[in-house]
Amino acid sequence: MRRGFTLIAAIFFVVIASSICMLALSIASTSVKQNSEIYLREQSELVARAATEYAMLAIISNDFSTTCLGKQSKNASEDNPISGEFGDLFTFKVYVKYFGDMGICSGDAVAATGVNQGTIMLDVFVSSKPGKASNPINFHKRTLQKL
Repeated sequence: MRRGFTLIAAIFFVVIASSICMLALSIASTSVKQNSEIYLREQSELVARAATEYAMLAIISNDFSTTCLGKQSKNASEDNPISGEFGDLFTFKVYVKYFGDMGICSGDAVAATGVNQGTIMLDVFVSSKPGKASNPINFHKRTLQKL
């Protein structure tokens, strides 16, 4: 009688101990996943900032009499975004909306005159490459910039 009770108590103790260990392991893995996603989110924000600066460099060095960089058209197939890759984890696209007339890049957003002439709006879209992150990372940043 006493041996049976000891065996049942030992089995009960092992079940309780293994349940506590599994709970601790589950919490630890969730914490690691959250930390990695926070890290990737911060990385995507930094990539968006770098893509904005890259687009500004490309726009400033552009000859507006021949090409219009990053212009978003009514048809998605005719879009010409400023795009690129950042390492092996992120890709970015930058769409530019021009305010006022700058060469062949006529602003269709609003009629800009005087001080607002030469202002652009940059829409930066950063996304993770497929299979590189456990959850897809997408980030959007909009910037107004005076040329």
